[in-house]
Amino acid sequence: MTVLPNRPEQYGAEALFDPADAIGAQGDGDGLPEVPPAVLLGYQKSLTATVEERADSTVTLVRSQVCHRLTDEVWYVPVHEAGVGAPVTAMVAENAIAAGAEAVVMLGGGAALQRVPPDAALLPTEAIRDEGVSYHYLPDEEPVGATPGLVDRLEERLSGAGFPTRRGATWTTSAIYRETVPEIERYRSDGVLSLCMESAALWAVCRYRGVATATVHEVGDYLDPEGWEPEAPAERGLREMLPPSSRRWAARSRERENGGRAVPAAAQSSAGCSRRPTAGRVTSRSDASPSMS
Repeated sequence: MTVLPNRPEQYGAEALFDPADAIGAQGDGDGLPEVPPAVLLGYQKSLTATVEERADSTVTLVRSQVCHRLTDEVWYVPVHEAGVGAPVTAMVAENAIAAGAEAVVMLGGGAALQRVPPDAALLPTEAIRDEGVSYHYLPDEEPVGATPGLVDRLEERLSGAGFPTRRGATWTTSAIYRETVPEIERYRSDGVLSLCMESAALWAVCRYRGVATATVHEVGDYLDPEGWEPEAPAERGLREMLPPSSRRWAARSRERENGGRAVPAAAQSSAGCSRRPTAGRVTSRSDASPSMS
């Protein structure tokens, strides 16, 4: 089985340039702005419209990437304005971390592999790594997962807001039109909760950089071997999840696992699956997908 990256000696090696270098070379000369400890990543236009109504200011993060200020501690980046998927998410997360973020949380849609309530808030805890980005940050044998304490706090806030919550593994793949029936059957039987395009990449970046991370999914659709259900008949979704997801978890989420770059595996507190599956969706179920509102 082929496992990325092509040259494993890259682990532990310095990159030729980093976000600050890129901004210095290609930006307007002002460099990266200072962002607060917590940054939310958004993938739906409807959610961003709600954020824009509530935000009291907007700053440019990098070139066309912007941050909307929700509170003193929590800002929001509309990732969908640059695209969707693992590479874009990793790039935006890198920029936010370089600007000072100490916790990065994805707030987006996902496909449910289990029969969960349509208005559930899904909180993935571990990732099946079926994309490519995460392997450039962490070797195949290392786990990739959300930060447990941050997941606990988000679940507390969302449950308190009346959302049923579920935890479990998420399957991260970049091939939306190659979510095959045998894979879905296997992952459903294994108890995998959701499917996404970004979580494994986001979590790998954050683990490598030593910052806290988590994902909150609304149910965008259901994956069943008997047939795809492209709509989840929920009365509440991402827009209603925004307030509890941006409450005061930020001040206590500064769980830098080692305070620095390229954090050793032994120092990590994230848990998760590590192995690439033998066969190669969408955490965002973004505006590019017909199931999103």
